[in-house]
Amino acid sequence: MLKSILRPQIIIAVVLSLSLLGFVLSLSDLSKVMGRIQGIPIFTMLPCLGLAVAYLALKGFQLRFLLEEIEIPIPWKPLVFSFAIGEMSIMIPGGVYVQNYLLGRTASAAFSRSSAATTAVLLAEATVALTVVAVLGIPGWQWLRPAILAAVAFAGLALSTLMVVGPLRRLACGVMLADPFKKVGWEFLEMVKELSVLARPRVVLRFAPLSAAYLLALVSAFYLVGHAVGQSTFTFQQAATVYLLALSVVLVSPISSHVGVIEATGLGAMQAWGYSPTEGMTALLGFRIVWTGAVWLACGSTALLLRGQWR
Repeated sequence: MLKSILRPQIIIAVVLSLSLLGFVLSLSDLSKVMGRIQGIPIFTMLPCLGLAVAYLALKGFQLRFLLEEIEIPIPWKPLVFSFAIGEMSIMIPGGVYVQNYLLGRTASAAFSRSSAATTAVLLAEATVALTVVAVLGIPGWQWLRPAILAAVAFAGLALSTLMVVGPLRRLACGVMLADPFKKVGWEFLEMVKELSVLARPRVVLRFAPLSAAYLLALVSAFYLVGHAVGQSTFTFQQAATVYLLALSVVLVSPISSHVGVIEATGLGAMQAWGYSPTEGMTALLGFRIVWTGAVWLACGSTALLLRGQWR
């Protein structure tokens, strides 16, 4: 796993993400940003920890449900352990799939099959996030709603065409199974096969509300941190549109890094709502620090309790 994480393409992506974060920070008054973040009171951090635990519990339950739907029974200890390590790795490029690698080592679950559940989680999150942003909108960005609708319609049409039209489906399979993509192609097709099972309306209607529930916990924490760093006019609608738009940009490409991309996108949305770069970065970076700390505390403690799974 360490060799996979330290591949040049991963290292380069991390460096680029940190460079992007550094550039975004340069647009604000860094001393003011850090000063306000240091003033976040403890009575804000504790509710954020509670919201992080709720977020993780709902997301973990959703993952277990999806794995059961594709008939991958996994005991709770390796599942919780793999999920906890995966959530701690989520900020690195492709880190969301670390849990699938660990499920293969701890519970002998094939990566190509279990990754279908993780991909379904990402698709559900992106759908919920984009729907909320399209409904609420961002002032001055009249192009956003048509762009979201066009992107979703194009993706749905392309996927439906590929799955329904026989010659196109056979052509895609032939390309995926040709050298030098043969090994990866088999795994990808296996994942698509399991995704088709999870795409059934009965399954979607059961797990999609869970995505909305834990994203609500995420946005609530962002709203609390925004007020804690001095943004007294920060509304829940603003918190939802800013963070869900930034998150959806990351979810479109699951191999991208959360760090830098969320801050850059979120800063643009914050400015559209009338906040200065310093105010926007204070809320975004403050939330990054508080939320990451809460998730790492919860997941790190869980992984430590289940340390026997390392064997």
